[in-house]
Amino acid sequence: KQWYQRRVRGGEEGESLRAYVYLRVVTGDEMSKRHKFVLLTWCGPSVPALKKAKMSLEKTQVKNLMSNYAVEIQTSELEDMALDNIIERVRKSGGANYGPGK
Repeated sequence: KQWYQRRVRGGEEGESLRAYVYLRVVTGDEMSKRHKFVLLTWCGPSVPALKKAKMSLEKTQVKNLMSNYAVEIQTSELEDMALDNIIERVRKSGGANYGPGK
């Protein structure tokens, strides 16, 4: 299974959860490797409206604690949380690549 599909908090499904993830990703090319951080905010589609509203206040506090990140992703879609998609977004935000690439 992918890392985002695991059950957490006593078997609760991800669709009813809210989560803040601070993820370290290594990107770059053959000439240089770069370590970048991603702030990922997950709000499952089954989260009640009041809990969704509280996320804006919580997210401000999370950003104060984890202020060094290259990319911020806010999603309720599992496809956005696929590691390949995250790495691609970080790569695009990283600037020049000097190697031959893909």
